[in-house]
Amino acid sequence: MNEARHQIIRLAKRLAGVCLLLVVLSLGQTAWAGWVAYNDFGAPSHRDKSISRIGATLAELKASTGTVLKTGNLIDIATGQAGGVQLKLSINGSPLGQAEIGDDAPAGTDAGGVFANRVNCEGGTPLPAGKVHFIDLSGLDPARYYELVLFASTPAGGAAKSVSFTLWDVSTFENRSAVAPGRVTVNGQFNRTTTIDTAGNAQTARGDVCRYEFIQSGNDGDLRVILQSPSGGQLNALMLREQTPPVLATKPIIALGEDHAVIRGTIADPAKGTVELRWREAGSEATWKSRELTPDTSGAVVARLDSLPVFVEQEFVFVQQTADGEIASEAQTIRPQKLGVIYSTGFEPTEPVAFLPGAITAQTGPWRVAKGSAEIQSSRVAHGGQAVRTGDCVIEMTLENPEPVLWADAFIQDRGISQARQIPDGIASSLLLFRGGKLIALDGDGSGGGNFITVAELPSDRFMRLTIRTDYEAKRFDVWVDGKPALDKLGFKDNSVARFHGAKRLAGANSYLDDFSLSTWGLDRDSDGDGLVDLDEAKFYGSYPLLADSDRDGASDAHEIAAGTHPADPASIFAVKIDSATGGKTKLSIPTLTGLEYTLQRRAALGQGHWETLPGFENVPGDGSVQSFLETPDGRNYFYRGVIVNRLNAVNP
Repeated sequence: MNEARHQIIRLAKRLAGVCLLLVVLSLGQTAWAGWVAYNDFGAPSHRDKSISRIGATLAELKASTGTVLKTGNLIDIATGQAGGVQLKLSINGSPLGQAEIGDDAPAGTDAGGVFANRVNCEGGTPLPAGKVHFIDLSGLDPARYYELVLFASTPAGGAAKSVSFTLWDVSTFENRSAVAPGRVTVNGQFNRTTTIDTAGNAQTARGDVCRYEFIQSGNDGDLRVILQSPSGGQLNALMLREQTPPVLATKPIIALGEDHAVIRGTIADPAKGTVELRWREAGSEATWKSRELTPDTSGAVVARLDSLPVFVEQEFVFVQQTADGEIASEAQTIRPQKLGVIYSTGFEPTEPVAFLPGAITAQTGPWRVAKGSAEIQSSRVAHGGQAVRTGDCVIEMTLENPEPVLWADAFIQDRGISQARQIPDGIASSLLLFRGGKLIALDGDGSGGGNFITVAELPSDRFMRLTIRTDYEAKRFDVWVDGKPALDKLGFKDNSVARFHGAKRLAGANSYLDDFSLSTWGLDRDSDGDGLVDLDEAKFYGSYPLLADSDRDGASDAHEIAAGTHPADPASIFAVKIDSATGGKTKLSIPTLTGLEYTLQRRAALGQGHWETLPGFENVPGDGSVQSFLETPDGRNYFYRGVIVNRLNAVNP
């Protein structure tokens, strides 16, 4: 990326603000019926006989040296009788400076609609900071669907304390938490995690909840919610209820091509009525295109959508015509593209296969500790919130892939161990050693032997980006260090290796691994000429390596990355917004990012004269907000532009 000073991202004339209209599909509400239960995580004085109270008190947590476990059966609100669903609450650590009081769910909000007049949410269970806590539900009927709602708040005037909920050990679910910028986020590949900033959540304008719908537990009848609160928040209330079956029995399976998509689904009850697939460009008011589907005997349907615009987001729903009217599945989006990232992990808890803090003791996705010990930790990372720290161990990942050329990319901090330069046993293509402060590669002879060559000095105080390009047909591999080529055309240790099978790392004590990926996109080309190499676009930025302007908003992907806008979101733009203000003044507004400095400039004609800086808005530090400047008009029309004048904290993916 070009980090040149005075990098101009976008020019804006006197324009009204752009409004993006998002159309929300509402073809019918899925009804609920049957069993409903509530749990109050607060003090016993706040319970009634039809509400379970399973929670940990401040005194219990402070008296414990490890984990406080509380168990009980949820109570059917209609009958007041305990049913077969058991709740187990596991709270780890001792709270420091925390309270077990909060505020009630405010009426007229999402939380109020669920808990008002049912649960007094003023009490809660403290969540010790920096620890992982669990809610385990057992005794669920694997044949039924459930909705789970959780509420967390902070006492009035309390500091910002986020609480993250991650749903685990279920066969199907949909995250229906309402996303709100700065308040509620939903992430993870399957949207497993909802994070709520609980400060002010009990205000009448908030009342945010974590909501999962259409949960199926799997054959074991269990589910788990993983709780994390970095600053020490609290948990207030829970609601669990049965739901009627949705249109789809499971989440649809999507296979994307560069200009097409194949969508497979399973209809929950084909006998309820005919089913069609509807799709259109996401966020548009275009007429829905539709295709009637014919389920097979198992309820499975498949549709191929051809001639879709490349890297343009489409939304689709399954709609069923029932005797009671239309019902629709949750709207989902697809973005046709040539996929190149085969596997990628930052070892985060929000990934489809969650990496939880603590020892890696068994198989975690494709990863396994074959010898010694390794742990997930948060004290030293390359990106994100977690990375792997190893002891003297062997950690390996297993994944089969037939691509003839692959790029393995990772961030590693390791000074190496004092080991002999010897070739280890076992069949391998590429072989690298971290030895005595140096990275050493084997230029193999294809028969198990070869010569060692020094690649680079190992940094002691930072992560090094290590990338290996492997050509399985030519039996050669290249080594890249910190995004630049270091050695090329090294021979395989064993020419019998014909495809990728996995990777093994023999690590010394206190070494670190983060952001591992396997991809056909590489560091050796910028296919669309936008200033960003293909692998970085696909792995880090979410842009499309074959389009210089992935979201077609007029700004190149490289410019959007430099400006801090999202290159795949046409609504995320760097532009000057011009409005009228009181007193006849002009209000100029510009979005900013922490780590960048901004200057506003103007001139009377695009091709004439010099750009002049507006006094009072020169080298202004960004803080993540939209910053504004008031100008008194002098009777002339001007062109305005925003300029990024310095990158204070350069980002090195």
